Amino acid sequence: METFAQPLPVYTALAAVGIVLFGAVLRVTRLTAGWAPYRTWLVMLPVVFAALWLGVWGWAALVTVVSVYGFKEFARASGLYRERLFVLVVYAAIVAMNLAAVFGRFGLFMVAPVWAVGLLTLVPIVRNRTEGMLQGFALSVVGVVYFAWFLAHLTYLAIWQDGLGLVIYVVLATQLNDVLAFLTGKLLGRHHWTALSPNKTVEGSLGALALSIAFAFLNWQLAFPRFPWWGVLAAGLIVGVGGQIGDLTLANFKRNIGIKDFGDLLPGHGGILDRLNSLTLVAPVFLHFARFFFDGFP
Repeated sequence: METFAQPLPVYTALAAVGIVLFGAVLRVTRLTAGWAPYRTWLVMLPVVFAALWLGVWGWAALVTVVSVYGFKEFARASGLYRERLFVLVVYAAIVAMNLAAVFGRFGLFMVAPVWAVGLLTLVPIVRNRTEGMLQGFALSVVGVVYFAWFLAHLTYLAIWQDGLGLVIYVVLATQLNDVLAFLTGKLLGRHHWTALSPNKTVEGSLGALALSIAFAFLNWQLAFPRFPWWGVLAAGLIVGVGGQIGDLTLANFKRNIGIKDFGDLLPGHGGILDRLNSLTLVAPVFLHFARFFFDGFP
């Protein structure tokens, strides 16, 4: 596993240019609500690219840390955090699945959620309790699937022979998808997703989908040079559709719990989980699409 190479300097420069352009758009359109998330991006982007420059292990460490913190936010918001044994099993699953991904143990990586759920079934027995155990078990299974297994796909993507381009594309494209949905919705939005997320609009979603496909083709030779045109189109659709489904799914979680954000660590965004929501579904769908149709994965 070597340190990431070729696409990284280009993407680092593009990210720097992108953040400058986003700031310019905010000034021109006078969207004052965008300044808080913009300042947070000024901190997040250097952290992400520093991990990428450190190579596969650096990236895996970052994915593990943000997954742990994202699950911590979910556990606190849902009340699961009081059930420490359930929480510890999910934390262990996050670490184990990222290690399986780093070492390219695909069979172990795929079966790990089964073992984790098996361990969760032992918690009520070890605790010798029934009260609250069904709810705790169900919330913990969500933790294993969403925050351990789904997000660990970001680590597994990194070990492919073209892994760097895929990782950076998936991360930047999903985050850009959110920004585009926000900007398009603010400028053109008329019809709101009232039940799930009142601040999101149908126009914003459609605009983000179209621009996500365009972004995929702009990244064709840099991110996935082995993909044919239909693979690039699929990459754009996975991000454009999957990112918004992931976003709306976790918005549904928040509405059910009765909260606006999962945390307040990231001003203008909410918590870590509010920033990861789009990636939860895109990462696994993208990896299994790429692994099924193209060579290069262990």
